[in-house]
Amino acid sequence: MLHVLAGGHVSGNSYRIDKNNRLASILLAPAVVVVGFVSLYPLAYSGYLSLFNYRLTRLDEMGFDPTANIGKLLADSLFAKSLGNTLVVTAFTVGIGLVLGMVFALVLDQLTERFEKLRGILIMPWVIPGIVVGYLFMYIFDGNVGVANYLLQTMGFIDAKIPWLMRGDTAMAAIIVANVWNQTPFYTLMFAAALKGIPVSVKEAAYVEGASRASEFFRVTLPQIKTVVVITSLLEIIRNFNNFPIIFTMTGGGPAHETLTSVLYIYKVAFDQYDMGYASFIGVIWVAILMGLAILYIRLLNPKEARS
Repeated sequence: MLHVLAGGHVSGNSYRIDKNNRLASILLAPAVVVVGFVSLYPLAYSGYLSLFNYRLTRLDEMGFDPTANIGKLLADSLFAKSLGNTLVVTAFTVGIGLVLGMVFALVLDQLTERFEKLRGILIMPWVIPGIVVGYLFMYIFDGNVGVANYLLQTMGFIDAKIPWLMRGDTAMAAIIVANVWNQTPFYTLMFAAALKGIPVSVKEAAYVEGASRASEFFRVTLPQIKTVVVITSLLEIIRNFNNFPIIFTMTGGGPAHETLTSVLYIYKVAFDQYDMGYASFIGVIWVAILMGLAILYIRLLNPKEARS
């Protein structure tokens, strides 16, 4: 009798669980469809267009020709240059932002509750739209009336004004500075939250055993937040590969393509040259490269989780 009742109880629970799962699936279905349409459809359509010779100014020549865009890519020196610029911007922005974010997070972790408002101030640059950041730093690095030249001249570091955005090397440096200023608060926020999750007893045990501050950080703190560091930096690598508004606003890819990145080059091919087929082909290659770099990055920094 008890067995029958227990079996009935279990069956009732299973029925309710199945019913709840069906309800959850029904409620989630519209969101999944929308996200799939917004995310997957453009990617699939780009892959489809990449197989065509499709130029809006020459629709009479449109046709299925998978090898045409491959030939264009092999002869296109600007693609290689834009990819190299993308890697430079991403490497410096992520590297500098990660280090500064960690430093600020460690400082915030030591502050008392009286200084809690500093957290809100530090994350302000992160919430400012990229287009606004681009215009802000365009004026900061303006060759004639920019704040950067004024401060450097006032402090005696330079004698003549530097045309920051008119020279390739300084324009790239200015973009990296703008990116770092905009993105460092995200690192700070993520790392500060991760640091709060480390038990105080673990750190105290390290100090009791005679560990210095540096030794405690590299042997105790950093391993504890390694997963957060990997995920955060990976998200920022993807973000910098996609970074369009800041570079577009500050330099537009100039001077002489010295700050032209892959996403900006795809935009120019599509909307300046109206070559939708070739722009789609570059986009597909760009996504493949980004996915490869992301997988390699995870395997190098977190080999155990990558294997699992």
